[in-house]
Amino acid sequence: MTTSMFSQIPALIDHAVQHFQRGDLPQAAELLRQVLGAQPRNFDALHILGVIRALQGNPAEAIELFKKALSVNKRNSLLHFNLAKALSESGLEIEALLHHRKATQLAPGHAEAWLNYGKSLFNLEKLEEAFAAFNKALEINPLYAQAHNNKGLILAELGQIEAAIACFNQAITAQPALPDAHWNQALQHLKLGNYAAGWAQFDYRWQMDEQDTPKLASSKPLWTGERSSQPLLIWGEQGIGDQVLYGSILPDMVTFPQKKLVALDKRLIPLFKRSIPGFEFMDLNEVSDTLDFAQHLPMGSLPRYFRKSREDFKSAQTPFLLADPTRSAALRQKIHLTSKLVCGVSWWSNRKSTGKNKSIRLEELLAPLASDKLHFVNLQYGDTAAERNALRAQHGITVQNVDEVDNFNDIDGLAALIQACDVVITTSNTTAHLAGALGKETLLLLPFSKGKLWYWAELEGHNPWYPSIRMFAQEQPGQWQVPLERIKKHIENSAWN
Repeated sequence: MTTSMFSQIPALIDHAVQHFQRGDLPQAAELLRQVLGAQPRNFDALHILGVIRALQGNPAEAIELFKKALSVNKRNSLLHFNLAKALSESGLEIEALLHHRKATQLAPGHAEAWLNYGKSLFNLEKLEEAFAAFNKALEINPLYAQAHNNKGLILAELGQIEAAIACFNQAITAQPALPDAHWNQALQHLKLGNYAAGWAQFDYRWQMDEQDTPKLASSKPLWTGERSSQPLLIWGEQGIGDQVLYGSILPDMVTFPQKKLVALDKRLIPLFKRSIPGFEFMDLNEVSDTLDFAQHLPMGSLPRYFRKSREDFKSAQTPFLLADPTRSAALRQKIHLTSKLVCGVSWWSNRKSTGKNKSIRLEELLAPLASDKLHFVNLQYGDTAAERNALRAQHGITVQNVDEVDNFNDIDGLAALIQACDVVITTSNTTAHLAGALGKETLLLLPFSKGKLWYWAELEGHNPWYPSIRMFAQEQPGQWQVPLERIKKHIENSAWN
């Protein structure tokens, strides 16, 4: 490298920083690459280019750049901060934790470094250490809304719901527009049965990152719960389970005079058509403003008008879905009829953020529950052959697969298969919602907290949404032994056994 080129490097970096500050990331990146072409180990160029690539949605390249910068200077707190953040976003939480910790050691007054350190600890189920990290962030900045919000998440995880609500309230006081705090507080109110307070903040769900369905873009006004002559569209949101959950409210509206169009995942339409009169059902993917409706409402907003209190649940129709009786009877004949109890089983969820916490291995589920009184039938969606074959080979336990039903695509068939069972054992997934909606005796395995969704709250000794479901939750994160022992005891003592 010539002397003149070397002398140009500080100016190139300055120009890159100016472009970066103006939001012109491509031009900033180009200038930094010129620097690295001449000086591959330039710390500032590596570090800033890593930040740019992270902002551009390429954390893998960002990590590579940050690590090269780290080989030049291991004592820069901001580098450790940025590297840790990129590692966390890539799901490399254990490695990220080391750099979060180093960032706080090098810059103990950096509140955001403590916050991110706490988040990483929380994701690794190190709750006490995470709580201490969030408190450290609040010592530095007592009005740090995100730190209050994350403290609330830990308290909610530990079942301290009232204290969690107080933390979320502190976050909202510090930053009134923080959607996470409003949403998290809403969920805690709903767990306690404080429905009016919970529904008041429930629309913050649209500002959260994880949405299975986008909000309907419509120029037409939202419905406010009244009877009228104006055609109404109610559209499904989130996954099939959520649509079943909120669908429990539709029977309350049967006598409403307006034309009522309901858009659902198309797999649900045959089941809903059979079960709930007075509605027209259509494919959610075909919804547009050109349809004949004057008002609309997402299904998740129905509860604010029809489930304002615990009393409202007591008059709800249960069960509210009806399986095809002819098909169910035929499927029952397909099951090996013996004196055994037919027990449908489902054991995992593919939900991106919480599926791992909600799921259990088939062997872990059935090895403790196997009995000469139970005949197991597969209700799990997806390819389960390998797990079922391994269970039979290793433990002599058979889980019958009914080939006539595609448990993922044929939801009406799955409902009929559930109805053909005497009892269902499942984790928190579509099967649980369908079984509860059908009024089937269901034993539901739930995680300790993370992945235990708000609607699985037990109030007055039962779940208000699905009275036929009995819930068996972990007492420690990741530990299924205790709830499985409770399920085994329940089965042994049940009148239907």
